[in-house]
Amino acid sequence: MELAIVFVGSYLLGAIPSAYILAKFKGIDITSEGSGNIGGTNAYRVLGPRLGVLVALMDVAKVILPLWLTRTFVGGDWAVALAALAAVTGHNWSVYVGFRGGKGIAVSIGTYVYLFPVYGLIAVVFAIFNVLVTRYVSLGSLNLVGVMAVLLWVSDKSIAFKLLSLVLLAMAVYRHRSNIVRLWKGEERRFGQK
Repeated sequence: MELAIVFVGSYLLGAIPSAYILAKFKGIDITSEGSGNIGGTNAYRVLGPRLGVLVALMDVAKVILPLWLTRTFVGGDWAVALAALAAVTGHNWSVYVGFRGGKGIAVSIGTYVYLFPVYGLIAVVFAIFNVLVTRYVSLGSLNLVGVMAVLLWVSDKSIAFKLLSLVLLAMAVYRHRSNIVRLWKGEERRFGQK
């Protein structure tokens, strides 16, 4: 029962559609603008840099809350890993907006930076460098979750978190499948490109 509460509560917090809410305040339906995605990258393109960054920060924060609550009141690596998985799942498939959502990168960043600050920051720096060099946000995002999976699997961290890293990587690849096809074809839009 405890784990069921952790999953449902974390899912509902993770599912809060930050970009959709902020866009509505500006009279914009972000699901019909740009890529239609309600993640940080599309928010940046549709709502502008300031609100785009705010969306990303809100997405990071909304996973930290269930992680903190679970670690404080439940404890145990499996419960914390479940909370992270549920929050990312909620972000990707939000019950509040017809099971649409983002691609899970900001919430994955929030998960990793909160749980493993050193590893998380290494992965973020690697991803930023990747984006600066290639100007492909999707490639940097995939590299981030890939680097985290490698770092966790060669570490002495719990098997719960190692398995979590593989699931988050698989989810990111699935959510970025159209980006991967465009990258392969050389058709992916670069950051800042209209």
